[in-house]
Amino acid sequence: MAEAGRPLIDDAKLFARATSKEALFAAWARVHANGGAAGGDGVGPERFRLAAAREIPRLSTLLVSGAYRPGPLRKVEIPKKSGGTRPLTIPCIIDRVAQTAIQQALSPLLEREFEEASFGYRPGRSVAQAVRRVEALRARGKTFVVDADIERYFERVPHAPLMERLARSLSPGPTTDLIALWLEHASSDGLGLPQGSPLSPLLANLFLDALDEAFGEEAHIVRYADDFVILSGSEAGAQAARRKAEDLLSAQGLKLHAEKTRVVDFDEGFRFLGHLFVRSLVLPGGAAPETLDDVEGLMRLLAERDAAAEADEARAAAEEARRARGGYERDFRLLHLRGDGRRLHIRNMAFVVEEPLADPERPFREILALSHVEVDRIDIGPDARISEAALRHALATDTPIAFTTGAGETQGWLATPQAPNARRHLAQARHALDPVLKLDLARRFVGGRLANQRALLRRMNREAKDTDVTVALTEINRQIRGVPHARDMDALRGREGRGGQVFWPAYWRLLPPGLAPAARIRRRSADIVNLLLDFAASLLARDMALAIARALLHPGFGYLHETTDGRDSLVYDLAEEFRAPLVEAVVAGLVASKGFSRDAFTPRPEGGVRMAREGAEQLIRAYERAAERVVRSPRTGDRRSWRGLMVEQALCLAAHVEGRGLYVPVAMDY
Repeated sequence: MAEAGRPLIDDAKLFARATSKEALFAAWARVHANGGAAGGDGVGPERFRLAAAREIPRLSTLLVSGAYRPGPLRKVEIPKKSGGTRPLTIPCIIDRVAQTAIQQALSPLLEREFEEASFGYRPGRSVAQAVRRVEALRARGKTFVVDADIERYFERVPHAPLMERLARSLSPGPTTDLIALWLEHASSDGLGLPQGSPLSPLLANLFLDALDEAFGEEAHIVRYADDFVILSGSEAGAQAARRKAEDLLSAQGLKLHAEKTRVVDFDEGFRFLGHLFVRSLVLPGGAAPETLDDVEGLMRLLAERDAAAEADEARAAAEEARRARGGYERDFRLLHLRGDGRRLHIRNMAFVVEEPLADPERPFREILALSHVEVDRIDIGPDARISEAALRHALATDTPIAFTTGAGETQGWLATPQAPNARRHLAQARHALDPVLKLDLARRFVGGRLANQRALLRRMNREAKDTDVTVALTEINRQIRGVPHARDMDALRGREGRGGQVFWPAYWRLLPPGLAPAARIRRRSADIVNLLLDFAASLLARDMALAIARALLHPGFGYLHETTDGRDSLVYDLAEEFRAPLVEAVVAGLVASKGFSRDAFTPRPEGGVRMAREGAEQLIRAYERAAERVVRSPRTGDRRSWRGLMVEQALCLAAHVEGRGLYVPVAMDY
């Protein structure tokens, strides 16, 4: 147990000891004795042995200087005795040496924090001892058992809570950074302990230490790695212990396997660690009897329902596609007319989109009709037309119209004044004026921004596997972990700034050669990529302004961005978590796919570049595709476009300031 009064393990001293040549040679001896397969570089133990005298001192130098980068991982699936496969992630030999050295230095220090109930991967402890512990508890009357199974434990350990647990034992320093680097290198989604790393068993025990600490009074846990049972003197006590374990694991991002976790007694029997416990007997091997429910009828019913749902979804998708071709975006309730001479008109009190025909007797053909109740905004591009009747109908129905340039920028608005929601605005003001409430919201915006920057880099780096990007990701992870602990706005902005300092160089590294700028420069048109980023950000801001209006929020009250006259600070606040998927990701995809030509940009006489109309149209099309892409809402599970998620987040913020819920940023999931 990590005691409150116990000093933290000195990270720097541990690192110096573990990275010495002597410690690394000792670790190599352990790796060589264990044998095992080659990692992603194809170098096995015997081949490495020939170069060990040269490579071990070099490894020490790289670790101490901070120049160390892990090598490629080898990922394989091996059959499990119980069926299925188990994923193995195997580091290179040189990385296994470094990980073993850290494990050997850290394990004795963490060992004193672990509980008596834990028997796996610990010196001097064994399966036989765990079995005897179960027998002893049965003899004391603990005859009801939670036979538990954690779903895919090693694959689903979340890195952020694991690093937070490590921080309660180990001071910040190079050891912590190195462990974070290995975890990030092994996983692109922030989950999992690589089964193949010498360090994973120690980290697995550390993460479940809180579970061990939670039992020991009425109910007693016996755990071997991720396999455990909880024994109690009554069935009610065992059921309560099961619920407690479920809640503890859920809080850590894990869950018990519903079908494999049950409450039994010794008369019924159960299997644990390869032993069958029945009454007072303990038999090696064997298997508890299994029963299977007849589910064929249910499966047939589900198949019929699925087929009906698929047919309904296909019909809805076809109708949505037809409307999209007419310029309507359902989730954002946006109708946009760009180019090609389309006209907005009125028929039977409905907005009608018409496309031009070559026939002078019939100059237009209707392609879409929408009631005003389906439309929250109309965008009119420079080559589109709008009739006087449509203008008057928009004014009569309070439907705002944005007139845009060929570059997608807003020229002006036609809209009736909106009645304010005074109570909601007062609630916003209260949060803006209260330093504690303001900081809480600002933390959420920064956390969302950093988390989505991390997700984007992980996606972009899947193929490149650039280890410098992996190092940047570990630093972003560090800033994310620190966001909830930022004591004031300056500290919070410092974490956001530090995240940006490592994000942008990593982002540039993953762009095609020759296009990456030297720095992120805003509103100076210094280069093509920065110009694209600025342009996409302006498109995002316009969409976010409409989402805020739909939620009846005042756009001027800012939390991360200061409230200032003449500035829609809330637009920039809520846009933070959407910048990575709708600005940086769109620009990266556009330049990577060569979705624009250099002719789309022209040089400025004073230096830099300006965007030609062709370039603006290409970016707008790319942004529109991204904004209209349907994803699953992390909050409700419903399928929405990214624009729909903007509205959902604005409504979520309204609920937060009014005390009806908590604002949770949208996290990208690639």
